[in-house]
Amino acid sequence: FFSRPEQITLGVLIVDARHAPTADDVTMAGWFRSTGRPLVVAANKCDKLAKTAVPGAVEAIREALGLGEETAVLPFSAEKGTGRDELLGMINSVI
Repeated sequence: FFSRPEQITLGVLIVDARHAPTADDVTMAGWFRSTGRPLVVAANKCDKLAKTAVPGAVEAIREALGLGEETAVLPFSAEKGTGRDELLGMINSVI
């Protein structure tokens, strides 16, 4: 799959909003940047953060992964559904 990035329509990288991205997260984001394939980052578990802390967490993720403004970093909560409609909309727009 990863040997043929041209077949990837959109990558969704799920990271934990409560912590700095892992080395694997950084590697995957770098791989996507190197291929030029579109990527969206779902900052999961944002419901576990104070509402005022979410924007800072999103910016820290963006910086740690070396992402430009063209890459969406969505606050997301699988438990509460936060960001679900926005993520599904992004996925649906490319399929």
